[in-house]
Amino acid sequence: MALSNLIHRFSWPRPPARTKRPVSIRRRLQTTTLLTVLAGYGLLLVLHHVLSGQSRLQAHQQTIGLIRQELLQRRSSLPGAAGLQELLDQIITPGMVVWLQLDKAGIPFRLPKRDATFPLPLPLNRLLAVTDVQTDRHPGPVTFVLGGHTYLASDPSLVVAGQPARLLFLQDFSREAERERLTQLLLMAAAGLSSLFTSLLLRPAIRKGLEPLDLLSNRLEGVSSSTLKQQSIPLDRQPPELVTIATSFNDLLGRLAQAWERQRAFVNGVSHELRTPITLIGGYAGKLRRGSAPLDANQQEQIQLIEAEARRMGHLVTDLLDLSRWDSGKLKLDCRPIDPWTSLERIQERFQELSAGRLHLGEVPADADRIQAEGNDQRLEQCLANVIGNALKYAPGSTPIDLRVSSTPEELILHVVDRGPGIPDADKQKVFERFQRGSTAGDTSGSGIGLAVVWALMECMGGRVRVADAPGGGADVQLALRRATGLPSPGRN
Repeated sequence: MALSNLIHRFSWPRPPARTKRPVSIRRRLQTTTLLTVLAGYGLLLVLHHVLSGQSRLQAHQQTIGLIRQELLQRRSSLPGAAGLQELLDQIITPGMVVWLQLDKAGIPFRLPKRDATFPLPLPLNRLLAVTDVQTDRHPGPVTFVLGGHTYLASDPSLVVAGQPARLLFLQDFSREAERERLTQLLLMAAAGLSSLFTSLLLRPAIRKGLEPLDLLSNRLEGVSSSTLKQQSIPLDRQPPELVTIATSFNDLLGRLAQAWERQRAFVNGVSHELRTPITLIGGYAGKLRRGSAPLDANQQEQIQLIEAEARRMGHLVTDLLDLSRWDSGKLKLDCRPIDPWTSLERIQERFQELSAGRLHLGEVPADADRIQAEGNDQRLEQCLANVIGNALKYAPGSTPIDLRVSSTPEELILHVVDRGPGIPDADKQKVFERFQRGSTAGDTSGSGIGLAVVWALMECMGGRVRVADAPGGGADVQLALRRATGLPSPGRN
């Protein structure tokens, strides 16, 4: 037991297994097609080599047949081995040496004559000895290379003067072999150029062939909760290979649309049902608090807690209703020219007691009355309230929160700047999704829908919301609205 523990303690840790990145279909098609083309050219080279060898063998056998036929016609006039060798020397073919070898002797009857076109990589008697060894090792015609020359040899048997003998043929195919090698090199060069040309043509061809998949991918990326019913894929425009996938995708969209409708109806119904009891609870708690003189401090604190929680629940139900209307496309806002500085002043007054004086309003420019934004003042204040509520929750209690306005030629931007931990870049878009919170939220309580409501309301007003890093650390939440021209909005003196 101690030994196993010791081995486990000093053993090397295993490296984590690497996850192999999947290869794209386009690259697979390119690689497979190119390998197929190369395999086709390889097969062509092999066939060319085999056919060249067969053609060489056929030419050799044809030459042997002609010589044997000549021998059969004239052998009777020159009987015996001497006469036969003389006849062989007379009918010698260019590029070939023919000689007679008696089996018992094991050597040529006499050295044959050779044509001037027949090259000699070594003396004739040694060349004949090498040929004799090659024909003994391999029955039938044999091809061998010697001194850079390619030879084809064969040794048919015959009877001379009642004795068995061998008739040996040695033919030089060096020129044909060289032409074959050049042809092979040309074919290999052609294969390389064709493969390069094919790889260049494959890219647009495969891109064109994969267009249905790209269209399907774009359709998938465009699916949202509000367009589930409009994103069905027309089956008559799909290639046969994608019909099954498109059908399954359409079925999935139908089921998702039904589930989304049921979820939206549930949230909408529950939110409406909760508004009345929450309002009653808050109202009665307020009455109890206002008439709570006979109650002790603990009881008064509990009533205040009930009232605060009822108010928080009311805000949450309102947010859920806004999101439900946004999902169904029924969230319509009456947008008109508004004064953003007035909205900031009102929201500061509302949160002044809750923030313990932490909200600092930036300087209002002298021409503020002439600079207006297109939006809805009540909904803008709702967005500001949600953003400021988050800033009060996550920023340290002693740090200020700045409210200011900046402008561009096209937009007016309302800033809520805190000195908290900030929001990492990876979470700056995530925090606007429903029920999602940043990684720096920690154990701070929250529903995760406040900023999602801000996103929906700003979209309805034709604006946008984003998170930037504050210069001194912290988060700078920016609410941007389109600039508008018109009379000063009511509420500013």
